[in-house]
Amino acid sequence: MTSRLEDIARRKQALIDKAAGERADLARIYGELKSPLAIGSTLLGIGRALKTHPIVAAGVSSFLVSGYAGKLLKSTGELLKVWHLARPLWDWWRKRRSK
Repeated sequence: MTSRLEDIARRKQALIDKAAGERADLARIYGELKSPLAIGSTLLGIGRALKTHPIVAAGVSSFLVSGYAGKLLKSTGELLKVWHLARPLWDWWRKRRSK
């Protein structure tokens, strides 16, 4: 009788461990799926907004065609380069202040 109870307890623990592993796998897979879905839902929201507001869509398209968009993207790229250089200093400063 005792060996039967030990066998049941051992099988129960094996099932608990298996369920924990499956939950961890499911959480990892969900995390990998979450990122592309978030980008897709953002693009879908922007598309809906442009569809419901045609004047805004016309303004955006004229902005893109006029050439200002290229200048804006160029300056944004330069800002990203500056941030890429400044980020190590910023991390060092934060660590220093937290100590």
